[in-house]
Amino acid sequence: MKWTLAGQDEVFAQPVSYAKLSDALDCACTVLYQHPTDTWIEDDTGSPIALDFRIKQHCTSRGYS
Repeated sequence: MKWTLAGQDEVFAQPVSYAKLSDALDCACTVLYQHPTDTWIEDDTGSPIALDFRIKQHCTSRGYS
């Protein structure tokens, strides 16, 4: 999982790898409290598999605000 914050050039990355996409999505929900400008989840090859919109949908369905 990776994200960027407003006013910063650095791409932040979660150092943990998740076996299930739903676990990575749950983790991404906690990052949303930092108000990132962009969030995404990558697979083992570095290809994006969940982008900002999908992450926000997941968080809303799980009751994160």
